[in-house]
Amino acid sequence: MRALKMSSLFLIATLTISGCTAAEEEPVATATPSPVVTQEPEPEPEPIYVTAALTGVEYLEGENLFLELPAISAKIDNTSAGRPQLALNDADIVYVTRVEVGLTRLLPVWHSRMPEAIGPVRSVRPVDAAIVDPFHGVFVYSGGQVPFKSAATRTGLVISDEDTEMNNDTYFRESTRKAPWNLFFRAQSLQELYSEEQPVPQAGFAFDLISTAVGEGVVANGLSVNYPQMKSAWDLGTANFPWAMGLQTAWLRSQDGTPHIQFGGDQVAAKNVVVMEVVHDLSFVDPKYGAIPKAKLENNEGIAHVFSDGYYIEGTWSKGSSEDPIKLATSSGQELKLAVGNTWVEMMDIPKSKLTIEYPEGQTEG
Repeated sequence: MRALKMSSLFLIATLTISGCTAAEEEPVATATPSPVVTQEPEPEPEPIYVTAALTGVEYLEGENLFLELPAISAKIDNTSAGRPQLALNDADIVYVTRVEVGLTRLLPVWHSRMPEAIGPVRSVRPVDAAIVDPFHGVFVYSGGQVPFKSAATRTGLVISDEDTEMNNDTYFRESTRKAPWNLFFRAQSLQELYSEEQPVPQAGFAFDLISTAVGEGVVANGLSVNYPQMKSAWDLGTANFPWAMGLQTAWLRSQDGTPHIQFGGDQVAAKNVVVMEVVHDLSFVDPKYGAIPKAKLENNEGIAHVFSDGYYIEGTWSKGSSEDPIKLATSSGQELKLAVGNTWVEMMDIPKSKLTIEYPEGQTEG
């Protein structure tokens, strides 16, 4: 009996100890999988474009470093002895201006594209200061009458000629040409030399992918301006431009019945041709050459004939003071926009010169 009792007590103790041990055991932890985090890709930054002030062409930011530098304007010969000229198709704007004896000279402005060399350079004329003043930068010419040089100096632009550049390697004489048609300058060197002295040019004309002439004008096949001693003609065609892919609609220039070819063999081409009717002042008379015409631009206005992408529209031009750019407007007073690209401006002296417009067959006028 005692043995049975002791066995019972031992069994109870064993069960008690076993129960306590089971109660104190921690449950086995089950591993929980970590959530999968998907990393969203960083959005591509929106491209930033910079618009060339004198052509309306857009460039990716940092793509065209010329846009951060000053413009270069130069007085360029336009006689048969001075042709072929260098880099006319690289200019953003080219002005055709009347000079003495019924001839013309060119005043191109380079900014968005800057060639290595430009020429031949000739002397300054009275209208030049009012043309180049809004563009700032550097104005290049070779001598001239004291009043004309003084007017150019008053613009505040850097005035550059052979004398001012004697200590710089920026001018040279071309050995294959005769003086005075052999003076050329290194444009990129000149631009870099004065990059800290002059700002970039301000915008003048307005531009749009669909020009006002295309939107509101009429079709035209060509035009010509008969100056007293030379003829400038533009025919509708196509050309390659550095800022565009493939052939583009263009106006192709001829002078005195012969295609106007620049050095290198390309015909001079423009996206826009603007013919300004301008009264000229003939009061300055040179003892040798006679009256030297000056287009009366400052605080003035007149009729403008605008040709873009094969279309023509008549509008108006206006200019305030010397430093103000020339503005174009429609006959109703709205801003007249050119096609994106380069522009030639024919400053037709009235009433001595005449504009003729060529329309498609069956169309007689705009």
